[in-house]
Amino acid sequence: MSYLKILREAIDAYLSFVILDTETTGLYNAEICQIAIIDHQANTLIDTLVRTQNPIPPKATAIHGITDEMVAAAPDWLAVRKQVLEIIDSKLVLVYNVVFDRHMMHSSDRAVGLEEFSYKTHANFVCVMEAYAEYAGDWSEYHKSYTWKTLTVATQRFGFTIDEAHTALADCHGTLAVINGLMKARK
Repeated sequence: MSYLKILREAIDAYLSFVILDTETTGLYNAEICQIAIIDHQANTLIDTLVRTQNPIPPKATAIHGITDEMVAAAPDWLAVRKQVLEIIDSKLVLVYNVVFDRHMMHSSDRAVGLEEFSYKTHANFVCVMEAYAEYAGDWSEYHKSYTWKTLTVATQRFGFTIDEAHTALADCHGTLAVINGLMKARK
């Protein structure tokens, strides 16, 4: 399956899309502590901290700089999720590492006591990281797939620098730069 082809065909079919990114309290049983969504023209649709149910570990804070004090007055996931669902409803949602971000949405749901929700049936999600990995062409014989690259590496390939890497909004803009680069590269 060609992720690059899937990305390009999805963009052509929808003509517009949104880009979603999260910052989290960790990698597995973690929660979203920041989420942003922009549209295909880089307009911010949501950019908010999210009050977590559990403390943010120092290791996570060291990556994104978000502390418990910063999220203390923020809306919780129940309130933010409602906005997110309204924004992504029936849309093409492009994410750099979609499996991770969608997993964090499920994990955040569990943290606030919500039942499992199928985000995949609510919107059409496509992974920009997989498409970029294919474009970069670094095949891993061991994994039998293209090697994933960080968002920073991908943006630099197209001459874009993320000023505040590991903030959800800045990473959305970086993902948009990668998408634009991939779309131009096909011409």
